[in-house]
Amino acid sequence: MAQQEYDLPDDFDDYDDGAIAQVRKAHRAAQKRIKELEQELTGFRVESRKRSVQEVLTSRGFNPKIADLIPEDLTNEAEITSWLDDRSDVFQPTMAVDSDSPGEEQMGGQPDIQVPPGYQQFNEVVNAGQAPVGDESQILAMIAAAKTPEDLNRILFQNAGGPPVY
Repeated sequence: MAQQEYDLPDDFDDYDDGAIAQVRKAHRAAQKRIKELEQELTGFRVESRKRSVQEVLTSRGFNPKIADLIPEDLTNEAEITSWLDDRSDVFQPTMAVDSDSPGEEQMGGQPDIQVPPGYQQFNEVVNAGQAPVGDESQILAMIAAAKTPEDLNRILFQNAGGPPVY
């Protein structure tokens, strides 16, 4: 058998119309479009999750502020409800959904809470925002001049008994 050699034409050497550059340009445009679509999809997923979490919280009577505490991987109503039920001892509904019992709820749908005796006084002082009367050196002199514990209590707590004990 005779050995024959075929000379195949090399079509790519003769043409240089920028086909590779056009393909690269189209590829970059496609990659950019894919990236934009992925970002848009991520935005839709975040908004969808936010909406579903808010709907579950409001339907169950929970404060909407706890939405930030719910893990990101919980996306549907069943998962969120299950998570809330597991932590029912931590998160309490702000208003009773089916309850019409009088006296159980007060202003703003908050349940009646027992306040310690000194808390109201502390709260009034904090809300008033008033500094003690007199300058620091005068108060320090009064404290240094106190002879008995009762005198010291009158200076610091405005009564001879001292601070309230709970």
